[in-house]
Amino acid sequence: MTDLSVLVFVVMISGLIALYAIRLKAVPMPSFAKARSEIIAYIPKDTKTLTDFGSGWGDLAIDIARNRPDVVVTGIELSPVPYAISRMRAVLAGKSNLTLMRGDFRTLDRDPGDVVVCFLDPRIMADVGKVLEARMAEGAIVISRAFAIPGWQAFGEVPMKSGSDYLYLYRIGRHRAA
Repeated sequence: MTDLSVLVFVVMISGLIALYAIRLKAVPMPSFAKARSEIIAYIPKDTKTLTDFGSGWGDLAIDIARNRPDVVVTGIELSPVPYAISRMRAVLAGKSNLTLMRGDFRTLDRDPGDVVVCFLDPRIMADVGKVLEARMAEGAIVISRAFAIPGWQAFGEVPMKSGSDYLYLYRIGRHRAA
């Protein structure tokens, strides 16, 4: 490749990331190792299936699959560049309990499983609540990093040791504010 073709490629990829950041109202953010470890610690031991809404670059989904081989992990990401990178990383990780999907969690008609984790823009957290209320079974757990689900009552608001964020912990069936 010539220097010019590399520059054109980088500009195109950057433009695609920017376009989807504007469209989705969010920039895909990586999850650092300490934060991922904290989130993983709150996944119940009896969890069989877990979905990461907005799995981005794949950091959290891949780490959960590595640390919890007993859990079937699905990551859902809409933005094409982070999704493509996460797919490549997943292939390299070689975890048979990990599936990554490109799509919008709001329109995919699927059961999200026993646990949903998310680190999404606060402007779409109401959508997260609507989808989970319609699709998750009673007793299922939701772990949201940094942003609460509007109108929901968390059973735990845990300050993260790795930064200034909180983890909001919800249980379906007991999530409605009184």
